[in-house]
Amino acid sequence: MKMRMLFILFLVMSILITACDQTAITPKGEDKLSEQKKVELSKNKVEIEFWSHYTGWDDIIAEFEKKYPNVNVNTRTFSFDSYVETYEMAIANGSAPDVMIADSKDFGRFAAISGLENLLAHGAEKYRKDFSSSLWDINLSFDKKSLVGFPSGSSPYITYYRADLMEQYGFPSDPEELGKYMEDPENWLKIARALKKDDRYIANWLMDIVQIYDTTAPVFNENMKFARRNESFIDALELASTIYNEGLTSSTDTWTAAGGEALKNGKIAMLYMGTWGANELQSWAPNTTGKWRQTRLPFNLNGWVNSSSFMIPTSSEEKKWAFAFIEYCVTEYSMKGKGNSVPSYLPARESEQRVASGVKFFGGQDLFAMSETLAEQMKETRLTPIDEEAKAIWTRVINEGVERNKSADLILVEAEKQIYSTLGKEIEILSEYLYENKTK
Repeated sequence: MKMRMLFILFLVMSILITACDQTAITPKGEDKLSEQKKVELSKNKVEIEFWSHYTGWDDIIAEFEKKYPNVNVNTRTFSFDSYVETYEMAIANGSAPDVMIADSKDFGRFAAISGLENLLAHGAEKYRKDFSSSLWDINLSFDKKSLVGFPSGSSPYITYYRADLMEQYGFPSDPEELGKYMEDPENWLKIARALKKDDRYIANWLMDIVQIYDTTAPVFNENMKFARRNESFIDALELASTIYNEGLTSSTDTWTAAGGEALKNGKIAMLYMGTWGANELQSWAPNTTGKWRQTRLPFNLNGWVNSSSFMIPTSSEEKKWAFAFIEYCVTEYSMKGKGNSVPSYLPARESEQRVASGVKFFGGQDLFAMSETLAEQMKETRLTPIDEEAKAIWTRVINEGVERNKSADLILVEAEKQIYSTLGKEIEILSEYLYENKTK
């Protein structure tokens, strides 16, 4: 309770400060950017500090420093579980670095606080057309008056499946054919029931099904109203109830040693993850090389699982270089066409340097081609400062409701009720803030 009250206080103070102090700087277009507003890169020795919640930046930083020999980029990496609190504390006390990167799961919390630069003031406006409108919009501040995040990658939700097992059980094994077949939930259930006879599974938990639907819709709409009490989620909960009642889930966590063994032994025949899942699978089950493939989500859905956003704290003393680093990572480096993930920067998806190639672990399938196709069909959804708290309640209510054999309608009613009763104060604060900004 104490932590929740601190969170509410932090939220109120941040929004009040943001409302009073943050000036909306929104250039009309690239042609309006004057020469003096463009980044002027000094030849003096410069050091910028970059914080991240994941590793793998060495090549990018080496390329950036090669282009700008006078610049050194110092990186600090924090655990995924602790980085949000570390960032927030640093922003609050003025000890933040020059650049930070956050996952979309947490970005809503940063979008509602003060202490971050409006990147439109640093030249970001000229890139607006180079990103999908939905991805650009979720990087805006909560009041939509400034751009506080610069998009770096955005991942579709993908189905990973054992092609050899699909073929063995008489189901389509070709990615396109299987994707088409699984548009009908009854066909997906046929696969689940057939494999279950041999203790094989295409879902680990009942929430796997709900998560597929979750990736297509926000928790709250533009007015902070609960956005998941509809027919689509009734379908999701009814399907989740079916697989739970028929025992069609493995109850296996693939991130554990037991989960790795289940993958190696062919007990898990289907998983749902972002583009990063390709590397995880190869790590978990290297003995299954050539047997896995990617296809689109079941039920004719196109989901978005996550993205990343660069941010510049207002306390940075090297804002020009900070934006130059972000600019390089997102635009120039992504044009080099490295990896299977989908760049957020649209021109990079068609880069001549990105040569289509098959991945041996996936039977020679061109993963980038599949991921790019899915990315074109997905839509990033609205983020708020309380999404994670609301999703935790959502998951708990659904699990309890399905286990107690409650109807889908009743579960949705209870989920909405629990979210409002637990997070009512936060929702009220955010709703009033949005209303006040609309009427100004």
